[in-house]
Amino acid sequence: MPYSSRSPRGTVRFEMASRLGHLPTSNNPLIQERLARYHKPENAFDASMIEERVSSADDLPQTGAPAIRYVVCVDGSGHEDQEAFERYPSTRVLYLQIAGVFIDLQHMQNQPGHFVDPARIADAIEASVVSGFLPGSYLEHEIYKDPVQAFRAETFDLFASTQIQRRSLLDLLCETQKYGEAADAAAAEAGELLLSKCPNEKCTLHKPGRDFAGISVSVKAETACPACGTALWPTDALRIWEAFQPDASNGECLGRTRDMIEHLVLLGVAMSFEELSPKLLQQTAFICDGDLALFGQPAPFHKGILGAWQALWARCQQNGLEPPLVFGIAKSGYPVEHLHGIQRFVPRRHLMRLDDKYMAERLRVKSLTETYFGRKLFYHASDGQLLVITVPPASGTAYGRSRTEDPSGLDRFPTLGRTFDLLDNVGTRLYDDAVIPVSLAHHWAAYPLANAERVLRILTERAIGKPIGN
Repeated sequence: MPYSSRSPRGTVRFEMASRLGHLPTSNNPLIQERLARYHKPENAFDASMIEERVSSADDLPQTGAPAIRYVVCVDGSGHEDQEAFERYPSTRVLYLQIAGVFIDLQHMQNQPGHFVDPARIADAIEASVVSGFLPGSYLEHEIYKDPVQAFRAETFDLFASTQIQRRSLLDLLCETQKYGEAADAAAAEAGELLLSKCPNEKCTLHKPGRDFAGISVSVKAETACPACGTALWPTDALRIWEAFQPDASNGECLGRTRDMIEHLVLLGVAMSFEELSPKLLQQTAFICDGDLALFGQPAPFHKGILGAWQALWARCQQNGLEPPLVFGIAKSGYPVEHLHGIQRFVPRRHLMRLDDKYMAERLRVKSLTETYFGRKLFYHASDGQLLVITVPPASGTAYGRSRTEDPSGLDRFPTLGRTFDLLDNVGTRLYDDAVIPVSLAHHWAAYPLANAERVLRILTERAIGKPIGN
């Protein structure tokens, strides 16, 4: 850990390392001997194992109608301001933005000539951004002296005040739980969420027994713990507060909150479309930037989100309509790297089915049944884009709960054909393996690296009444 010094103008200078400081490591023969035991992942590729899982998108026995005319894409960004106040580098504030982009594909793609018309693209796009704040480490709240309690209260306010069309994030959270576990569904029908434990470490319900039914908390207001009287909020059910650290970085909490909001926003827009025009819904694709999955403390909510999507699909089919497309696109991670490594085995306009065996042995993805509400697939688009997507099944879970199950059959995903047709038409050469909707959503959600830190720090100091440094 280097020493540092700060000039009167606020410039920070760090102690410099020796230019030859790496030599003891790079010249260590023991390290070189150990490294020689490892090899690149591509040296272990099994061609037969890959080829037997590859098939043509043209062979899918699925309808291609109606064609997708509209796309809704959601992406989120977070920024942890690691020096909220000048000369207090341990103070941190968490900021997040969730962007939703609506694209009229027909208007955007129906352009005369060989060149893209930027004005026409702009006319085909509508964007909206949801922004929020959460406290980080070493911030003093004017009411809540406990930093964890302040974080919990701000999380509730964020979900209660953020509106997606005519529903708050809390309303959407409650709606998804109607398709969760039986006890969660019963509570949600009554306008409540179940907490698995009380956040107060001194409470007898902080570590309840296995038979504990949970604490019912109203979605609309603060509730008191029946055992200790501690203030409880419905967002405590997400359990993100368990990862909050009053004296360290809280990037994990920021990421978990952002991911949860992204999925709720996408679902909320789809439900609004359904109310507005079911016929419009069947011509729309809903895309999430990232996997259709929830990780960490909020992971149990993945079941309810999947159930809500499946219920929406079922209502479409009851009305004689095709369901909308729903899928996520992963841009990073080992599965993306793996697809690039095996692309020679996957021709264009072909997909690769990823069964549980391949996921576990080759991709080493764990906790599938507890986190994913979409099934991973590889797709090599007709324009050469290599895409890792997750698609929810029409019924049941995305992944099996026993080794004897293999729920990777393509017949469980009736929207795949239309999904691949769409992906073949929305690629862009601006970035590697990029699609236009995700690129646009990221454009609206991302914090600019050049000035975000400075601007957000100024916002923090102005809001709390502290002087602004130079």
